[in-house]
Amino acid sequence: MTATSQSMLKSPKFKRALFVVAVLLIAVPSFVLSSHKTKLYVDEHASGTQDGSGSHPYKTIAQAVRAASKNTEIHIAKGTYEENVDLKEGMGIFGEDKSDVIIKAGDKGDAVVTMADNTTLDKVTVENGRYGVKVEDGAKASIIQCIVKNNHRDGIFVVGDGIKKSSMVSISENEIRDNDGTGLYAQKRKLSITDNEIRNNNGDGIDIESGSAAWIADNKISSNDKSGMKLRVDGSEIWTKSNSIRNNDREGIEISYKGKAGRIDIAKTKIMGNKKYGVARVQKFLGNTPVAAWNKYVTFNTKNTITGNKDGDISSVIISN
Repeated sequence: MTATSQSMLKSPKFKRALFVVAVLLIAVPSFVLSSHKTKLYVDEHASGTQDGSGSHPYKTIAQAVRAASKNTEIHIAKGTYEENVDLKEGMGIFGEDKSDVIIKAGDKGDAVVTMADNTTLDKVTVENGRYGVKVEDGAKASIIQCIVKNNHRDGIFVVGDGIKKSSMVSISENEIRDNDGTGLYAQKRKLSITDNEIRNNNGDGIDIESGSAAWIADNKISSNDKSGMKLRVDGSEIWTKSNSIRNNDREGIEISYKGKAGRIDIAKTKIMGNKKYGVARVQKFLGNTPVAAWNKYVTFNTKNTITGNKDGDISSVIISN
C-alpha cells in the first residue's frame, strides 16, 4: 500500500464517508422490509387447512381481517361472501373481478364495508347493507372499480369534519346504483370523485355538505329520484369538469347558499333532460342577496351544455329557509 493510500485511509473525510455508506447499507434493507406488503388470500370454496396462503386460502374475509396487520392486501376469489367487513388501518381488499366478487351484508343494519385510515377497496360488489361503504371520520381511503348497489340507505357514506389532504377520499371508476338513499353522501371532507357511473338511486346522485373541498370530474350521473348533484357554497371549494348529468327527477345540480363565502365551478358539463331545473340556485335564508355574490361564488364555464331541462336551465335565486 502506498503512502498516499495510507494517508487517505486515515483521513477524517474518508472515515466519515465510510460511516455514511455503512448507515445506508443498514437503512436500505430496513426500509424495504418496512414497506413490504403481506398478502392473504380468500376463497369461498376453501376447505381443510386454511392459513391465508395462495394454496390454502381462508374461507371468509373475516378470517383474513383477523389475521391481517398493517400493509396487508387481502385478495378475494370469485364468489359471494355474506358478511360485514371492518377494514383495519393500512389494509386493502382486492377482488378478482368486480362483478363476481360479491360482499353481501350479513347484518343488514350495518355498513357492508367500513373503511379505516389508509385502506383500499378494489374490484368488488358491495350490497344489501344499511350503507354499502362507510368511510370513517378522518380516514384516507380509496374506492376503485367497485359496484355499490341495492343498499338500504346511501351507497357510499363518508363521515367527517375536516378537509386535510392527508385524509382525502378517492372514489373512482365505480358503479353506484339502485341504492335506497343517496348514491354518494359526504360530510365535510376532501374528495376526489372521478369516472363513476351514478344512477337509479332513490335519493340524490351526489350530496356533499358545506365546507368540503372536492374535485368532481368525468362522472355520468343519471336517472336518480332526486337531483343529480346537491352542492353547498358555504365554506366549500368544489371544482367540477366534464360530467354528464341527465334525466334526474329533480334538478341536474342543486346549489344552496346560507351566506358564507365559498366557490363552486361548473365546467365543460352536459346538464340535460332533468325534470326540474338544470341548475337550481337556492338561498337558505330570507333577504336579498346581490346577483353579484352568486356570480362570484358560482361560476359557469362557457363550454357547458345546459339545455332541455323541464323548468329551465339555470334558475333565478329561489328563497327557501
